[in-house]
Amino acid sequence: MTAPAETLRATYLVSEHDGDPEAAARRIAYEQTVELPEALVTERAILDGVVGRVESITRLGDDDRRHLATIAYPLGGVDPQFPALLNLLFGNASLLSGTRLVDIQLPDVLLEQFAGPRYGAVGLRALTGVHDRPLLATALKPRGRDDASLAALAGAFARGGGDIVKDDQNLADDFESFKRRALAAQDAVEEANAATGRRCLYLPHASARFADLERCFEFAAARGMAGVLVCPMITGLETLRDLAARYPLAVMAHPALTSVEGRDASRGLAPGVLWGTLFRLAGADVSIFPHPGGRFPFSHADGQAIAAALRAPLGRLAAALPAPAGGMNLERVPELCAAYGNDAVLLVGGALFGLDADVTVATQRFLDAMRAVTGERLAAPAAPGAPARGYHLAAGADFNWAGRESSPYKDAADLAFRGVRRVELVGKHGEPSRTDLRYFEVEPGGYSSLERHVHGHIVIGARGSGVLVQGGARRPLAVNDVAWIAPLEAHQLLNESAQPFGFFCIVDHRRDRPMTVD
Repeated sequence: MTAPAETLRATYLVSEHDGDPEAAARRIAYEQTVELPEALVTERAILDGVVGRVESITRLGDDDRRHLATIAYPLGGVDPQFPALLNLLFGNASLLSGTRLVDIQLPDVLLEQFAGPRYGAVGLRALTGVHDRPLLATALKPRGRDDASLAALAGAFARGGGDIVKDDQNLADDFESFKRRALAAQDAVEEANAATGRRCLYLPHASARFADLERCFEFAAARGMAGVLVCPMITGLETLRDLAARYPLAVMAHPALTSVEGRDASRGLAPGVLWGTLFRLAGADVSIFPHPGGRFPFSHADGQAIAAALRAPLGRLAAALPAPAGGMNLERVPELCAAYGNDAVLLVGGALFGLDADVTVATQRFLDAMRAVTGERLAAPAAPGAPARGYHLAAGADFNWAGRESSPYKDAADLAFRGVRRVELVGKHGEPSRTDLRYFEVEPGGYSSLERHVHGHIVIGARGSGVLVQGGARRPLAVNDVAWIAPLEAHQLLNESAQPFGFFCIVDHRRDRPMTVD
């Protein structure tokens, strides 16, 4: 939900308070902000600008043991990132007995810092071209089948008219195995799409050791896949948020490992908060959750709360699609369509595979049952995102390149420099690159700023000759000389000659701002 003004509000269900719910609420407010007893916090600036304020306490029904406490947190110390946000909302409070986070209201000034779903409900419908009914999804399983078998399953589902086929979350392996499986499945789905004229989306499971996780996103985007499956509580919400914002992929979020937060109705995070608001905030276009009646003990009210949170106004963030799963057989299709409406994804696994030995036929039967309830309107699917293409920059006279203009060297007033021009060659023009290539040129008598930064980088002499000041030492830098600038190493480049001095610089695409050197 969206909160007014610049205040973040959180509502907690407090069920253990020894007859004093207000004291319990104040305990949460102090625990979550200053982590000190009230008597020790006396500075007015901290009391007004840091400590949470209890706004309301409401008894829940006729039960004197259960109260809803709403606490307003000043935004002054809230950085717009999940570690800070989750720590403030429920960090230490998650360890308290009888304390459950049941609602959060985020102000627009905070929501503006989160990209949320890239496609959302509207965008996913455009990708598939399917309207006026829920989307039908399935999962490639079981683990242990070879890539060809899983790919055949994906192709059969797509030929039957299915909308989304994802990896099972148990398909988690090394990056090379991920590539082989994803390529096989994507090829099979594309072949089926070519035959049907429709567009089924294949979403591989992006799960890997940290060094390879981004490579999964990078590979899926480069191959033209529509999206990925992610388990946000395993990969991390901030990790998902970062990757979802940087790659043109739809994200289907799986609830693995989340029940540790929600099984006890008196503790943890309410399903609507976690699978609804937080997953959506992290970039989920679709959020999977157990449907009541399946093998997991969740209620109808839980499902409705999740769906409501995924669709509710949330600043400028797109609405996401709820994806109930589990216990969903053919006979329950009318019930499911009535419960979640058209803007949903029905994720069917075992029930679909057990319906008919021919997965194409089983898929058609499920779709027929859905169409009998909701109808269907088909449109031309949106064109898939174009994979990144390489290019060639022709060098012009006097170290200029076609299509690349010189730009100001620095915009920081606290860094001294003179006579430097910069050309952003690669990395600032939409390329999915982890490094940027830049050209700098220093006029005679000029110099770059004396600075240091966390990221290391490479300097390669390109034109004339200059002087590299590195860690206090002075070294000549001529054409084709290579220098490595270590993290936090003070450095500067000087041109003490009568001719222009140019050099290439290879830096991390995501880098910190330079720091001055005293």
